[in-house]
Amino acid sequence: MAGVLLVPASVWAQSTTAQDDQVDAANASHWRLGLGIAVSDDGYAGQGSRVLPIPLIVYQSNRFFFQGITGGVHLLKSDGFVVDAILSPGSNYIDASDFSRADLARRGVNRTDLQDRGRSIDAGFAASWTGSLGQLKATAKTDISGTSDGAEYSLEYGYPIKWGGFKITPTIGAVFLSSNVADYYYGIHPEEMRRGVPGYEPGGSLLPEAGVSLIRPIGHKWTLMVSARYTVLPDKINNSPLVDSSHGSIVLVGFTRSF
Repeated sequence: MAGVLLVPASVWAQSTTAQDDQVDAANASHWRLGLGIAVSDDGYAGQGSRVLPIPLIVYQSNRFFFQGITGGVHLLKSDGFVVDAILSPGSNYIDASDFSRADLARRGVNRTDLQDRGRSIDAGFAASWTGSLGQLKATAKTDISGTSDGAEYSLEYGYPIKWGGFKITPTIGAVFLSSNVADYYYGIHPEEMRRGVPGYEPGGSLLPEAGVSLIRPIGHKWTLMVSARYTVLPDKINNSPLVDSSHGSIVLVGFTRSF
């Protein structure tokens, strides 16, 4: 199974943050459960667009939270400033058999010589500031599973706009992949080079992103959510023999119910 460059659950978790102002902060805890459909293109050779059903799960308390595939602990909450310790599966993974054999052959790569790119387990910190000018969020996390032994850093700014019954939040930001992460998921591994695959290592890479989320309450319990994100793959990644696109994208539509 190929991994989504922009994990659907991660995109959804970002959008559910926009719903938090609908929940009484005095509540000890609350759940939201639902289902979504994601259409994604992660940029890997021969993948194209894929349609995936996505379970939507969120738990929030004064201390602990779970959003999508990310769990964590609130370390600090004060005047719109929040610092969290987080743990989540990594964003990328792909089985070698999911690459297009024909597309790789045109790049001089035999798919049989490739290894799977496994999913990491990432731990780190996220800090956000929310005020009248919008929300600024920074995240730093590192692989603790030994899969890539690399780190990712991201910065994102969003500004919510209320229109009718909708809350629309456009966002802009960037993700930096350390050389270990970029080389593991988009480069050629040493074992593959020993089998004759031409070597390639993109090194540390900066991926600009833009997105938008739309939230629409339906009654007291239900919420409609639509989210989209577009990621630019820099030349260092786009030139990889494993990649056939200059961008990655995802659109997610889902419904959640509060409990």
